[in-house]
Amino acid sequence: MAERPGAPRVPRYRPRRRRLLLMALAVATTVTVTMLMLDPPGGVPRRRAAPPPAAACTPGQSDGCVGGKIEVIVPGGHAGSATRP
Repeated sequence: MAERPGAPRVPRYRPRRRRLLLMALAVATTVTVTMLMLDPPGGVPRRRAAPPPAAACTPGQSDGCVGGKIEVIVPGGHAGSATRP
């Protein structure tokens, strides 16, 4: 078959390149899935060490211990709307 003089040139189909691309994608997918199965994101959940027990309050102590009292500053209540009924 002869080419026509004004026809656009179409690149030749290269099945070898396509096969190599598909093989590379298959290998990359296999490696990714295997890695995710062996070492999942976030890792293996490990137990955290328990925090040291807090000291109980001694008589007369009111802060820095379990069961102590803390002074809290509370803002005043809402003033309401300024419109007349």
